[in-house]
Amino acid sequence: MKTLRLIGMLAVAQLCAGAMAAAGAATVNFAVMRNGSQIGTNSVNFDRSNNGTTVQTVTHVSVGLGFITLYRFDQTETEQWANGHLVAMNSTTDDNGTLHRAKALARDGKLEFRCDNQVKEIASDTVPLNVWNVAVINQTTVMDPKDGSLQPMKVKDMGEETVPVLGKERRTHHYQIITTFPQDVWYDDKNELVQVELKGTDGSTIRYQLM
Repeated sequence: MKTLRLIGMLAVAQLCAGAMAAAGAATVNFAVMRNGSQIGTNSVNFDRSNNGTTVQTVTHVSVGLGFITLYRFDQTETEQWANGHLVAMNSTTDDNGTLHRAKALARDGKLEFRCDNQVKEIASDTVPLNVWNVAVINQTTVMDPKDGSLQPMKVKDMGEETVPVLGKERRTHHYQIITTFPQDVWYDDKNELVQVELKGTDGSTIRYQLM
């Protein structure tokens, strides 16, 4: 079950920074793969206006054995950004039957975070652990959008690599993000996320790849 929980942790780490800078709306879709078999989907919608950028991420993951579901993860999260700062966030997460509802709001120079009937304040410059935002690689502490927990983080620069993306080779920059559950991310020259990968405790490979 630890491997399946790793999938859920990866699902909160989302996608594609370049679209945030572009005007109008854009959607990026990823397939969630486990050992080469699809177990879910992830979509990220960017909507940019003069007032800022709204990013909505929807993730569905289900792992089964025959007709039996062993693990499922469903999350819808909406972030609102203005001038490079998170100003509001809402998320609903069903982690294999455990429900979390979280809300963050910038107020009085801090982020007020409410989750599961608990309230706490965190630093206003805290970045959610969502790798669609390339700024996450410059952080040392990140917030889990599922429940607001703060996680120390280190990033290792793995250098430039060429990886297959939608049947074509694409030049990327590879980083290893080291948190509670380490993962590898690849960004292209537009700072758009093209791949995420981690290893399960049973040695399985979990990968997000563009659809």
